[in-house]
Amino acid sequence: MTFIQKSQTKQPVMLNSVIKKTILKTLFISAISSFSVMAQDQGDYFCGADLPKESLSIESIIPALYRTVSGDAGSVKNWSLLKQLHSPNAIITPLFHENGLPTAKISSVDEFISLNEQIFKDINFYEKEVASKIFVYGHMATILSHYESRDDINTAPYSQGVNSFQLLNDGRRWCVISVTWDSDKGGHPIEIGLFK
Repeated sequence: MTFIQKSQTKQPVMLNSVIKKTILKTLFISAISSFSVMAQDQGDYFCGADLPKESLSIESIIPALYRTVSGDAGSVKNWSLLKQLHSPNAIITPLFHENGLPTAKISSVDEFISLNEQIFKDINFYEKEVASKIFVYGHMATILSHYESRDDINTAPYSQGVNSFQLLNDGRRWCVISVTWDSDKGGHPIEIGLFK
């Protein structure tokens, strides 16, 4: 009789303990899920809060980048879109050639914009893609883009080269995390068939 009474008093205590733990786990998981949704609602995306239509596909983001840097001298360029197409911490690395040696200048998107505003303030500049190769795996992509540079849209290019874009997809859009380029001014012409 005593044994039965002890069993009956302990069992509800154990059940109460299990129920409490289950409820706490459920509340904890719900809290984490809610926090995650709130964070995304507040724009906590790797590519940033903006969602320009040009960023929804790889095929549209690259032509948009070329359009933002092209235009007549003194024209107002869409620098806002250029920033939106890059991740907040993207780096831009042009290669320059001095005395036969390459030098690189790593810059942020803001620094790149500032430099372009100075260089092309009184100069026409048009750049467009001629051909490209796209490599995609999962949420990342590398694009080799053969470009031509002109000072007038109706004249022959004065230079050409290759942009190397690295892109990531944060689950809703693509953005550029880095871009590096080199031109034929470095003494290395683009090989025929490179982009076939």
